[in-house]
This record gives sequence, C-alpha cells and structure tokens, in this order.
Amino acid sequence: MSIPSRPLGTTGVVVTALGYGAMELRGGPRGPEIEDAEAGRLLNALLDGGINLIDTSIDYGRSEELIGRYLAPRREEFFLASKCGCLLELPPDAHPPYPHDFSAANVRAGVEQSLVRLRTDRLDLLQVHMSPSREQMEAEGTIEAMAALRDAGKVRFLGMSGTLPNLPEHIAMGVFDVFQIPYSAVQRDHEDLITEAVKDVYAAMPLKPATRRRLVRVEAGP
Repeated sequence: MSIPSRPLGTTGVVVTALGYGAMELRGGPRGPEIEDAEAGRLLNALLDGGINLIDTSIDYGRSEELIGRYLAPRREEFFLASKCGCLLELPPDAHPPYPHDFSAANVRAGVEQSLVRLRTDRLDLLQVHMSPSREQMEAEGTIEAMAALRDAGKVRFLGMSGTLPNLPEHIAMGVFDVFQIPYSAVQRDHEDLITEAVKDVYAAMPLKPATRRRLVRVEAGP
C-alpha cells in the first residue's frame, strides 16, 4: 500500500504524509545507541518503503552525518529538512533544551556545516529551531541570513519550528513556507494556531476557488 502524499506548506512540493524525524539517530548519551550499519539499513528502508521527507537538525547529534553517509547517493529521492539557530557544537554538559544562537553569522555557519555533514549542495527546507521571538530574529538578522542562503541556492524554502507563545507572530510575519507545530491528542494547545497556519497556506496557493474549497472541506462520517 502506498503512503498518501500532500503538498508541503506553500512550497508546491508534494511529500508523503508520513515523514521521518531523525532525532533518534543522535546516539548516546542523549539518545539510544545505534550502530552505523543499523542506521544505514534504517535510512535506506525508509526510502525503499516510499517515505520521501526526512527532518533532522544540528541538535540531533550524529543524525546529519549518518544521513549524509548513507543517503547521499539517493539525494534526489527525498525532501531534506534541517534547522538553524543551533550551536555548531553542543557543550559536553548540555541538556535539552539546548542553548541557541540566532545571529546571522551562526545561521550561515550552521547551514554550511549541515551541507558538509549531509553531503549535499542544498537543504530543501531550513527551519528556525526553538521558536525565538520575532523581536529577537529581527535584532539578530535571522531571517535576512536565511533569505540570503535561499538566494544563493543553498536553501530552497524557509520554515519555522514554532510553538507558543511566539507562534502567532511567526504566522503573521508572512515569510515562512512551512510551519512545524507540535500536536497530539494530549497536547492540543496549538490546535487553533495550526488552523491559522493552514489558512495562510491556502490563501497563498494559486488555486481556483472551487479547488480550494475541496482542499479544506472536512466531512464527519456517520
């Protein structure tokens, strides 16, 4: 059975509804120990099974390096997302949530490091990590640095890994193609904001009104 696919934000790219979050490839001491060969089998099995969206981060330890080592030959088969604002190297005694640096210089350095580790020439999606305030990003040149990386071809789309209390202003900024927002049956705090983010996505899509209505229509069964 094939995995359903959906357009991702305003990117125009269609990805599988089920993606892979690569945090658990970080290894010890903050994650489960995993052998390199086992990580390689897992990553290739994901692509073989039809998943074409992989999300990682500098904060995820060895994750980027393992993805680069084992999936670089298959780079055209998947949409690759990573994050910025992370420290290039974590302090040895650091524990989550890790400190972050959203300065333009660190954003640029982080992307350059990620490209080397992932063995690729571009990130499909660069997301701001840990949901800083709009005021902080404007003061530190975060978005300008991301846009410059996009203009240079090192990043295709911009995103926000956003949470309360700053998520409403992120949506209002109108600069992000994709939002990564936490949601589960026991964590529904962001439910209304997810709806707002989706409204922005549909408003930006060049669709005929009838098509847009079909996309947003939800029906309850008996």
